[in-house]
Amino acid sequence: MIEIRTSGPDGAHGVELWSAPDAGAERLLASPAPAVVEVHTGDPADWRGERVPAPYAEVVRDGDALLATARARTAAGEVVVVDRWAPEGDGVRVDRRVRVPAPVPGTAVRAVLDLDVVGTGFDERAQVFAPPALYDLNDVDGDGVEDYLDTRELVFRDDRLTGLAVLAYAPGRGLGVWLSRQDVPAHDDAPDRARGQQAFAQRTDIGSLGLLDRPGGWSLSAAYPFVERARSHALTARDREPWGAFWPVDDATDLTVSYGVGVVRGATATDALWHLWGARVAHLRPRRVELPVPVEDLTALRLDALLPYYRENATTAGFVTNCHPQDGRQLGDVLQYGFTGQTVLNALHVLNHAPQIADPAARDKALRAVESFVRRAGGSPLGLVHTLYDFDSERDASWWSGLLLPLAYAEEGADLRDLMGPVLEHMAYAVDALSGAPDGTYLRCVAEEHHALLRAYAAERERGTVHEEWLAVARSFGEFLLGAQEEDGSWRRAYAFDGSALVEPRAWFGRAELNQKSSTATAVPFLHELFQATGDPRWRDAAVRAAGFVAEHFVRGLKFNGGIHDSIYARAQLVDSESILFSLRACLAAAELTGDDDLRAAAVDAARVLATWVYLWDVPLPPGSTMAGYGFRSTGWSACDTAGAGYIHPYELHAVPDLFEAALIGDDDVLAEVADLVLHGSNETVATPGRDWGYARPGLQEEGLLVSWWLIDDPMFVDTGFGGRGKGEGNKTCLPWISAVGIDATDEVLRRFGTTDLRTCWQDRRRAAVASR
Repeated sequence: MIEIRTSGPDGAHGVELWSAPDAGAERLLASPAPAVVEVHTGDPADWRGERVPAPYAEVVRDGDALLATARARTAAGEVVVVDRWAPEGDGVRVDRRVRVPAPVPGTAVRAVLDLDVVGTGFDERAQVFAPPALYDLNDVDGDGVEDYLDTRELVFRDDRLTGLAVLAYAPGRGLGVWLSRQDVPAHDDAPDRARGQQAFAQRTDIGSLGLLDRPGGWSLSAAYPFVERARSHALTARDREPWGAFWPVDDATDLTVSYGVGVVRGATATDALWHLWGARVAHLRPRRVELPVPVEDLTALRLDALLPYYRENATTAGFVTNCHPQDGRQLGDVLQYGFTGQTVLNALHVLNHAPQIADPAARDKALRAVESFVRRAGGSPLGLVHTLYDFDSERDASWWSGLLLPLAYAEEGADLRDLMGPVLEHMAYAVDALSGAPDGTYLRCVAEEHHALLRAYAAERERGTVHEEWLAVARSFGEFLLGAQEEDGSWRRAYAFDGSALVEPRAWFGRAELNQKSSTATAVPFLHELFQATGDPRWRDAAVRAAGFVAEHFVRGLKFNGGIHDSIYARAQLVDSESILFSLRACLAAAELTGDDDLRAAAVDAARVLATWVYLWDVPLPPGSTMAGYGFRSTGWSACDTAGAGYIHPYELHAVPDLFEAALIGDDDVLAEVADLVLHGSNETVATPGRDWGYARPGLQEEGLLVSWWLIDDPMFVDTGFGGRGKGEGNKTCLPWISAVGIDATDEVLRRFGTTDLRTCWQDRRRAAVASR
């Protein structure tokens, strides 16, 4: 329980929140001026506005509740803020009403609530969270500031936040304090602003929540309408300009918004975050997306959409989906191994489902794709391969280029500015450095393909065909891993083809050690599969050592990063959902090999962190946007990375079997519910015969969607083929990984649990567990 008290003299009251007397009656949060009004008078660059703090002039007690009124004299006229503070559950609810009785024409206002965290332990050692935008400050390199925004003033639009909540945690005390938006935002539209404008008037229901570093500790902050202070990735990736909206005032101005404030306990930050998340699920009551067809039926549609993108020549074969899904026309026949390609995983699915596929050559095509990879990997004594192959030019390349793909295929002497436009200048730090980097490959990419290869080997063996050369090539990669594994159990992010680790340029391969070792978890499922195929304990032992490193640094240390290989932000290694997904999978695989309870617990922790990446509510989209027109709902979709919070993608489908398995291990209802939300929500946009989403054929799905504003002024995306990526729009991209992870999620759920009806499965298993006790 939280006790609400006032401070200050009559006519100028502040507010304080205290822990209940039976907990020691400690003052935890305080604000001498709970109502802060910020006023916009027309300056398009003044995103802060005139700032007028206002204490409460009047306070009336109503039982346990406090009704408080503040009056701020501003350039917009007198602004009256009435707050009702009342106990709600284990915390406090703040219902705020803002009125402007006699407004000054042409002005606009924003109401702010800042609460200083004054309890002991909430100093520079505090850990701060705003899922999915912020996890333990996103400070992998340990310099004390967020890695991508380079600031400790961290405020995010509501539509970037999956659970509409932020948390500050004092690790020495096992205590956290949180701030949430309690009423769910209901409307938003494209702001009426000129390019480059940072401040504007807008009638939007999107506010913001965040954490501000202040002398002596952190403050929890809420604003309505929104402001993203100090830095934001909304306008451009290079300058990361702040921006904010103000509500235009008139005689009818009467705004309402509600917040929650409370205390949460946990032995670790992850424990505290998960207790908060359970409360957010209970409050938001997420409603599952209902699909037009059963989940299983999507597999056939995905496979039918994949096969037209099969390509082969005398040396190479594979699936090269690379199109705008709106027209389905191929943009370039580039085969990608691992990451965005998942070539062998797609081939595995074609092999497994070949009897149900209309194309009679489907099985032969899948075999040729696998054998093509085997030939390429077999050409290296270490089982390493290039990650890109261009069918048109018959050239190999490394994925160092990431979004700089034209650099990899530029002819000698080509004008890179013509090829890359503004991207070249923005990414010059990487382009210049990578131009001299050795040829090589990412660990993740090769590990993913070899893992799929072993799964294909096992599936074919069950069907009566043993491909010894497949296993031999996988062994070569396993031997490489044994030789390259470091004393602490880790591997580096990337390797040259001679097996040496690539660490330069550090701006790309990792400024910090944990950046350079960020892909360690991706090798563990492969080693698990190799042990299953051979019984050689060396593979098991290496997997367990690596999982121990992952559990210590990425799961318990909350330094997961580097799952994505093509960052356009300030640093090449992002804190992203894929990196914690790989950590979850590694801990589960190693726990299965050993039965180790610590690894099982680490897997549950990783699953819980990953679950906080998933939207628990439906973000309002601009009414005129494409996805609003199709009735899109964001519940069950995952954010991609912290820097681009508000950009969502269906990759978390790949985690569904693992999330549900972790739910069973941890006996966790919330994890089970999130797994079910993802299985349905992230399959929402697969085109079906009755619901095409504007895509060229059934089975296609767009790579990602915007539910918040992202780089809307960036020259990299203005007037380009990939422009128009405003809120409520897709990114106009379709790649092979989408079909691969979508099918894999369904197949694995069916294999492990026998059904895609996870709700019923959960209830049945819980009843069985109770009966057995």
